[in-house]
Order: sequence, then C-alpha cells, then structure tokens
Amino acid sequence: VDPCHLARAPATMRTIFTIAAVAAVLLVGASATRTRFVEDEVVSASTFASPTAINGWVRTGLSTGKVPLTFAVRQNLANLEETVMAVSDPDSPRYGQHLTFEQVGEMFADPVATAAVHAFLDAHGVEQREQTPHGEYIRVVVDAEVANAMLDTVFHDFESEGQTITRAAGYSLPAEVAEYVNFVGYVTTFPRLNMRPVFHSYDASSMLRGRGLQGASGVATPQIISQYYGIDNNTVSTTKASQALFETIGQSYEPSDLAAFDQKYSLPKQKISKVIGPNDPSSCSANPNNCIEAELDVQQITAIAQDTHTTFWSIPGTESFLEWAQAVAAASDPPLVHSISYGSPESDTSAPQAKSFDDEIAKLGARGITVFVASGDDGVAGAAARGNPGACGFNPSYPATAPHVTAVGATQGPEAGTTEVACSSNTGGGITTGGGFSAIYPQPSWQSSQVAGYLANAPNLPPKSMFASTGRGYPDVAAMGHNYVIAVGGQFYQGSGTSASTPVFGAMITLINAARIEAGKSSLGFLNPALYKISSDAFHPITSGENNCAAGSPGSNTCCQYGFTATTGWTPLTGLGSPKFPTLKSELMAM
Repeated sequence: VDPCHLARAPATMRTIFTIAAVAAVLLVGASATRTRFVEDEVVSASTFASPTAINGWVRTGLSTGKVPLTFAVRQNLANLEETVMAVSDPDSPRYGQHLTFEQVGEMFADPVATAAVHAFLDAHGVEQREQTPHGEYIRVVVDAEVANAMLDTVFHDFESEGQTITRAAGYSLPAEVAEYVNFVGYVTTFPRLNMRPVFHSYDASSMLRGRGLQGASGVATPQIISQYYGIDNNTVSTTKASQALFETIGQSYEPSDLAAFDQKYSLPKQKISKVIGPNDPSSCSANPNNCIEAELDVQQITAIAQDTHTTFWSIPGTESFLEWAQAVAAASDPPLVHSISYGSPESDTSAPQAKSFDDEIAKLGARGITVFVASGDDGVAGAAARGNPGACGFNPSYPATAPHVTAVGATQGPEAGTTEVACSSNTGGGITTGGGFSAIYPQPSWQSSQVAGYLANAPNLPPKSMFASTGRGYPDVAAMGHNYVIAVGGQFYQGSGTSASTPVFGAMITLINAARIEAGKSSLGFLNPALYKISSDAFHPITSGENNCAAGSPGSNTCCQYGFTATTGWTPLTGLGSPKFPTLKSELMAM
C-alpha cells in the first residue's frame, strides 16, 4: 500500500510523517478527493471510508475533545552504540563500568532540540506539558483543533472494546522544528497487543507421574524448573539485585493469589515490593482474563528469584512500549532486570518509533539494566494466523526484535520428564515459540557469526526472499514455556507461553546479578554481547522442533507451509538454547 502523504504545499516548508498501513483508509479532510504536495511530487489520496476499522479500532467521527501527543525529541546518539558496547562487551577494558543516570543525560541529551520543541509549543499557546528529566520526551494534552493546527492534520476518534483513542492518517511539522523531532506519538499508530498465555482449567488428575525428573508430572512447577536448570538456591542474596514486571492492557495481580501459589508449592511467602500504575486485584475473581498474564509473571519471577525487591510496573496507555520506555528512562534508580511478556506485530510499529524504543533500551543497558522480552507464541506467522491460514507468513514480534533487549523463546519436555525441544502447538505445547528476523532492525555484529551459521546449515530453510535474513535474529535464549500453573481469582489454571519463560529467565539473571553485586562486581546490564561470547556449554542445545504453527491444539491449529527448523547452534526458535544455570552463572561471574 502506498503511503498517503498528508502535507500542505504552502508558503512554509514542512516535513511530512506518514504511516503506510493506515493511509489507504484514512484521509485528512472531508472532501472526496484531496491532492497534497510532497516536495516535488503530487499524491492523490483515496476517499475517506466510514466507518473504518483498523486493528479492531472503528472510526466514530471527528475528534472534538482532548488529544494527547508525545514529541520524541532528537538526542545526541552518535556515540550511543559505542558507549553501550564498551560497558557490555566482555572483551572491553571498560566492561561493567556503567554510566549513572546523570551521565546518560549529559552524554545523550540535546538541549537545543528540547528548546526548539518547547518554542513550537509556545507558539501554539500550549501551556501545560510534561518533560522527561533529560528532555527526551515532551508530553502534552491539547484540544483537537490545536492538535490539528500544530500537525497540519485532522484527528478522528476510534473505539475498541470500550476504549477511545484519537488518531490521524499522517502529520507534518514546520521544517524549523521537524529537524529536532524523531516522531510524534499517539498520531498514527493503532495499538494491537496480542501476547497472553494460552490457558485452561487446572486438572490435577490428568497430570503425568514419575517420568524422568524427580516429581515431573507434566507441569512446570518451580521445583521442576530449578531442578532441571540446576538452580540450587532461589534466594536472592541482596535486594540490590532488583527486578520488575512490565504489565499493560489492564492486567492486574491479586496478592492473595500469590500467597496461594506459594503455599501450593511450599515456597517462602513472596510479595511485590512496589506497584507503579494501575492494579485492580478485585478484577481477578470477576474474569481470569483480567489477570492471567500478570499473575503468571508475578508468580514465576518471585518463585525463581525469591526475597528481593520486585516491582509491578503497569502502563495504562495505548502505546504501552513507548510509554514504558519513557517511564523507565525517567527513573533515576529503576530495577536492574525487567521482564516484558507482551508483544505486537512489528509491522504495526513505525521505524522511527521502533528506533526510539531501542535507543532507550540501549541507554538502560549503558546504566547496567537488563530487559527481557517474550518472543511470541505463534511461531513465525504471529497471532493473526490463529485459525486463519491466510495470515501465514513471516511477521516478527515487536519489541522482541529490538537488538538491545534479550528475547526469550519457549521449550517443552522437561516438565513431563522428556527431552527438551522447541515448544510447538503441533507437539502438544499449546503455543509455538516465536522467532525469526526483524524487518526493521539490522543484524547486530555480536550475533552475526551464529546467525550466518544457521542460515548456511539450517535444514528446510524457507526461501530467503520470504524473510529479512539480514535483520536482527531472535530469540536469544529460551526456557520452559509449557504447562505452568497460575493462581487467578482463587482458582488454579494451566498456561503456556513465552510469557512464562521470559520472567523465569529474567529471574535467573537476578540471581546472578545478586552474586556479582555480593562479589563487588557490576550488574550485567545489556546481556547479549556476553551471551553470544560465552561457552556454548552454558546452554542446553535445543535441536528438535519447528515454529511454522500458530498457537492451538494439534489438528485444529494453523500450521503454515514455512517456518524455521531447530538444529545445533543458534536458531530462530530458541536462540542459543536454554540455560545450564551453574555454567551460565560461572561464565557470567567470571566477567
């Protein structure tokens, strides 16, 4: 679909921002045909369709109320990658010498750019605004007519499942301010978060008995996870090794459910130390869907990394990843490990917004903070392929594709006392580990040799013309993702997903961070350069499985013609493999 460029050909030069996915159906203005000028090119736009549904959002009319906007201000990032690699590459003499919050601000902020955006807002009479401490983001809420005038566009209201958002097909800025702005948030993106565990009622009578691992019953219990991966002590030795869970789409947790989970598995009583943002425990008993993801995250990260400071960080807005990145970037002392169990199609995210998110993660890495993201539960095709073979293809999951996060895939087998393989709905896993190659982010040098090895030797490799083989490969690692018990609203359910394996792996890094801090060393921070350099003995090789199927049950699930196949070494199913915790800890402690 060709972009519909929405800029006026005017006396004052303006720079144009567009979104291709929306432009075919959304046009600024009410007339049947409009012509806009883009540099020397004339673009004729199609008729505005009404009502128009985009990612489930239905247009209800012109906006007449308030419009939130976030200006992502240009930063001085020319040396960002060099800086983060200097403190993250184990071979660097500066490894572990992380920057402070203040140093990051001094190094990467652009006061001139921030001032230019403020001047632009002043010119439009915008008085109320919020700014992150180093001026990276400026947030405003303005009347629709002011937003229309500022961005030379027309905002419309859209509704979905009781929520209302305001969006436009595109926008422009005067050249004198556009050079200082990466993008304006809340204008063209239509949120579509689709990561929740596949779950069903807990049936203890159906569990397997006595196969392989001591106590293996078909359920990924905290004891089975620790036993298989070799964790002999789940107590975090210092609360300085803090951790956090990203939550969104209204997900909540109930402290009494955490207590019930701990009691069921004879764990020391755990707690969430801090809640940031909304949390409604009463919603859990009303409908398990309100809490199933958050409860899974809370129960697993506190079971594997016990007795430390754990934050429940809930983001209420419609551009959750951007909002979270802003919030964490603005925090002077955020937790050292963050687990994100959510994702959306990478194709729904604009390249500038994706870059901005990853830049913020890189800055966190430079400060010694590690971010884990679930790789997705629907193989290479994404959630749209559930029950819909027409959606087969290669649709990477964002933000798992961001180079500065550590993406986590899923395995199955150890919970039932069998060989660990890539989790797939076709082998009874309920979900299929997501993985593939980013169409936005280029392939980082720290993984290039492992990815090249896979592309050269992988069995049944799909045609390279079908996927971005030069893009960032994901996931980076994996852990068990099948059949977790989740306490929700006083009941127990079973769930599967990379949204389970992600907090589990994150908790393991919390344990290692604690050991490093106790030894007088730094936290691990941006982890990927180290993971790809340490001995392969730190990982269980996952050499069996395919990720061509979407989540579901065998026989009724969608299995596409193409996907990736597991083999030795790194794969776009389970990354480098699942952890052999004692060796992983030893390797990372030695740095």
